[in-house]
Amino acid sequence: MPPRMPSRKEQLAALHAQIRVCTLCPLCASRTHAVPGDGRTNAKALLVGEGPGEDEDASGHPFVGSAGRYLDHVLDEVGLDRRDLFITNVVKCRPPGNRTPKPLEARTCTSTYLDAQIALVQPKVVFLLGATAARYGLPDYTSLEAMRGKTIRRNGLRYLVTYHPASRFYREDLSDKIKEDFAKLKRVLARL
Repeated sequence: MPPRMPSRKEQLAALHAQIRVCTLCPLCASRTHAVPGDGRTNAKALLVGEGPGEDEDASGHPFVGSAGRYLDHVLDEVGLDRRDLFITNVVKCRPPGNRTPKPLEARTCTSTYLDAQIALVQPKVVFLLGATAARYGLPDYTSLEAMRGKTIRRNGLRYLVTYHPASRFYREDLSDKIKEDFAKLKRVLARL
């Protein structure tokens, strides 16, 4: 009898165990905890941010700091349940000082881990939060403004792009745009 294939949940758990001990790029040297991601293993939507912040590095979970609280607020406002989503980041370890991930760091994490997460979760929609997520999630990325509001189809998936929830703390005028984009995510998911 052939050996049993591991379930999607087991495969994702094994991948996340790999992420927690990863040493493929310099970000591992300064992390407290790697942050693989959280959520449903069969989520219809997979959200991708830039990278863990201080609170995420301390807890090992994505979007638990101030940006995460704002994300939860927006999800509640548009009627989406965080427990129905899978949430992760481009890089799984906190860049020092919350700087933008360097290209080598982002490419390493994306090709080794993020692509595998997307393949295992098999979402219908990948929602890219911010310019870094859009840049590494879409090879034809031009600018956030040019791509937000559009449904981009690639490799059998739908991609949506919005501002990172943390951007709202620096530009209050983005609040309405972020909410509009999450409302669009809800409409797209309702049609699937």
